Amino acid sequence: MSSKRKIGKSKTSEIDRRSFLKIGGAAAAGGALSAVLGAEILFGAPLPAKYVDKEVDSCCQFCQVRCTTRVQIKDGRVVNVYGNPDNFWTGGAMCPKGKSMVELTYSPHRLLYPLLRQGNQWKRVSYRQALDLVAERILKVKKDFPDNYAHRVAMFAPLWESWESELAARMALHLAGFPDICSPGDACIGSSSTALNLCLGSPISPTTLDEILNTEILVLFGANIAEMYPPYVRWLSLAREKGVKIIYLDPRYTPTSNFCDLQLRPRPGTDGALVLGIIRFLFDKNLINNRIARSHINGFDELNAATDSYTPAKVAEITGLSQKELISLADRLGKSERVIFWLGGAISRYTNSIQTVRAIIALQAITDNLSGSGKGIMNTQGGKPGGGENFSEIYRSPDLASRLSFRKVRYNMERGRVNVLLLNSSYRRYPDANRVREAVSKVDFVVYRGFFMDKEAELAHLIIPGTMVFESEGSQYGAQRQVVWRNKAIARPGETVEDWRFYADLGKKICDGTFPEFNAAEDIYDLFRFESPSWQGLTLERLQNSPTGVTWPFPSSSQSEVKGSLYPDNRFWTPDGKVELRIPALGPIQWTEPKGSPRSTTREVREFPLVFTQGKVVHHWQQTYTGWSSYMAQFSEGNYVQVHPDTVKGLGFKDGDEVYLETKLGQIKATLKITESILPGVVWTPSHTTPTSPFSGNAGDTINTIIPNYWDKVSAQYNGFGCRLIKA
Repeated sequence: MSSKRKIGKSKTSEIDRRSFLKIGGAAAAGGALSAVLGAEILFGAPLPAKYVDKEVDSCCQFCQVRCTTRVQIKDGRVVNVYGNPDNFWTGGAMCPKGKSMVELTYSPHRLLYPLLRQGNQWKRVSYRQALDLVAERILKVKKDFPDNYAHRVAMFAPLWESWESELAARMALHLAGFPDICSPGDACIGSSSTALNLCLGSPISPTTLDEILNTEILVLFGANIAEMYPPYVRWLSLAREKGVKIIYLDPRYTPTSNFCDLQLRPRPGTDGALVLGIIRFLFDKNLINNRIARSHINGFDELNAATDSYTPAKVAEITGLSQKELISLADRLGKSERVIFWLGGAISRYTNSIQTVRAIIALQAITDNLSGSGKGIMNTQGGKPGGGENFSEIYRSPDLASRLSFRKVRYNMERGRVNVLLLNSSYRRYPDANRVREAVSKVDFVVYRGFFMDKEAELAHLIIPGTMVFESEGSQYGAQRQVVWRNKAIARPGETVEDWRFYADLGKKICDGTFPEFNAAEDIYDLFRFESPSWQGLTLERLQNSPTGVTWPFPSSSQSEVKGSLYPDNRFWTPDGKVELRIPALGPIQWTEPKGSPRSTTREVREFPLVFTQGKVVHHWQQTYTGWSSYMAQFSEGNYVQVHPDTVKGLGFKDGDEVYLETKLGQIKATLKITESILPGVVWTPSHTTPTSPFSGNAGDTINTIIPNYWDKVSAQYNGFGCRLIKA
């Protein structure tokens, strides 16, 4: 394939209506599966009273929209779940992922009892036996390596079940002297959260969703809201009704395109260059109030110098946009008094991510758009509310070693230096997943807290199955800084156990009498709130009585809940209260080509000339969970790739062909979809097919097995490198 294929000029157009309606149907259909009750159930509607014994308040555990729900129960079984109509953020909506939990709860494929590997067979053991075995293996590590045990026990987070589960796990490991908890941020929004924290003093979104009704311009940086977070679509509609102009930056036309006034399609991984070009334009056209900017920014002059070379001509060459498009966008942003940027998850999935988000923060700072109504930045997945510093300092070993990054944990696993791995999430979330699998296979004892016999179970020595969302209680945090409470709806089946209970039980056995006594998730929540000043007003009673959740920070029970700007009056949470753009470890704000980009080296341009991109879709979330739903599978199509007609012109490819999508690590088989909804020269594929799914729609090769092992300082890269297509 030619490496000289020219990226097409951006233009705004409607997405293919048939595709949109199909995706919209996935988001609007639903119900608790006819098989559960033997009757048709409409999405979003409660069942008639004659079918229901009781209703319980709950919430969805998947994305950080945190849709609160009402769970309907008959004869001790969940028969329906629907969105809580009183939820301020969702208006009662929920997407198919949450609806699928009814089927998943009663799946015949679900694991219900602990299993111990004996050769090639599995032996059922009791929960108490399994717990004792884990504790024995961990304590043996401390005995065998008394002076060097800290990094020999590790955990892959997150814990699906609740915030209390995260706290219990952290306490158990940290009090026992083991610091290595591999965060999901490595494969998620770690780079954007890190940049926000460094520049503003907190990793969480600086504003909340309701403020888009008060802005003039909303810019979506790859934030495909309609497909990824359907309950938030109504906010886009409300904003447009109020006259807000919505600008969408994405190399693909998606369902979100239909809610926007303008879409620009920059080349993947070039958002940072685009933003730096806008900043340069604003400096050159004197569209910045220097006095105000200097009063709340450290590094203003350095920013001016760093952006000097980002002329419209240079940025147009990098992004594939025209100079006219760039100048028009920059002029609109510079002359608007209130602008909000909404960052999609893909922003964090390039090796230039931290610099890109620094540039975005800088642009909002110099235009005075970080503080106040109708201003700010939103991270798609929000980030975790802070304020737990006291808690973290108290409930840890006094000499706890520094936490290793995932890459260092993997290095240790590869060399046989990790003796116990607590596998609470998929190893396949990481790039070069086959290499990660090989590393995990060298761990002496792998404990899997899973739900199904998937690829992770194949590596486990012991499986201790967890509870699902209706079978446990606890709090969870959401994208709008909200903390929500979920009540237990039904009994735990078999010998499944909540994450918080497992880690509390484990902590009592491995922490030499220092682990607190917990009898319920409420006990853990109350302890954390007691030790966290900014949580004082987030009482359990307040959470349990709110259909929406309660917004953090909330330092006093006597005050009112505050949504909107996290930083009123341009007072940020940095040491001196200013936006900190001077970060020596990162150097000047600049843009660099993503690692492995077809433009980066002659060899990769020649061998892998197409730009690889991937993403989640509404009916997938994780390989270990939603792939086991037949309901979700009816909207899924396995592995496929989208390409523009120009990308395959003259090469003999036809729509629907079987092809191999290949990178320098290997290839997977996929169905070719030829569509004008994607830029020429770019390939897009969905992320979360899984080879172990019993349903063909969800089954497929794990895409991360062919993702090269590229990282920035924090997060893994999943997009922007080179690939090619070969006929199958």
